[in-house]
Amino acid sequence: MPEYIVILMEPKFPGNIGSVARAMSNFDLGHLVLVNPCELGDDAYRYSKHGRYILENAMVVNELSEALDMADIIVGSTGKPTDSNRKFLREPITPKQLATFMASKTGRVGLLFGREDRGLLNEELKNCDILVTIPTHEINPILNLSHAATILFYELFSPPKSTRVKTFAGSKEKKVMNKLFADLLEEITYQPYKKEKTKVMFRKIVARAGLSSNEFHTLAGVFSRAVKVVKRLKQEK
Repeated sequence: MPEYIVILMEPKFPGNIGSVARAMSNFDLGHLVLVNPCELGDDAYRYSKHGRYILENAMVVNELSEALDMADIIVGSTGKPTDSNRKFLREPITPKQLATFMASKTGRVGLLFGREDRGLLNEELKNCDILVTIPTHEINPILNLSHAATILFYELFSPPKSTRVKTFAGSKEKKVMNKLFADLLEEITYQPYKKEKTKVMFRKIVARAGLSSNEFHTLAGVFSRAVKVVKRLKQEK
């Protein structure tokens, strides 16, 4: 089972932070990271109940990048999915689907939740390997932060059983892979207006594949060789 790290992006209300900590304690999650949060104050500790120890040990960082570096894979929560196949930045899966996917994996997984009023911005969503959304009624589709977190924690706490365990490639390995792919796009003079979207799409495909370290090294070797071959061909012209 993966090691989960709960990341709250600029939470605005101490009570919500406390409620998330309480839900974390219900489902045996102990690692909480707060990115540029509001002041915790009494409400946070009052709402945390038996999760007080989680608040007391929470890590506070100023930038999202600091939190992202702690995990091998980032799961972002969104209440605004898309019906368009072209808008893949907001193509999510359900908590149950995520639990099934994670059941056979190990590694560090960051569960990233957005602000209470604006959620996660597009630039922040680009850092997510997988997006998850909770199906709700269209009249009132957005859940309270702590409610959404509780539902996700519940599904991850009791995932389908799997006999085969697969370890994620680490965050450093993924960065290497994404850099090699970006280099390849440069060398083949890929259309500039498509480049950024294609890099994001590639990142999400790799994340859904759940590459092991061995699979990563094999695929990275292929991309590395492809870049070298294209460079050589261009020099020979």
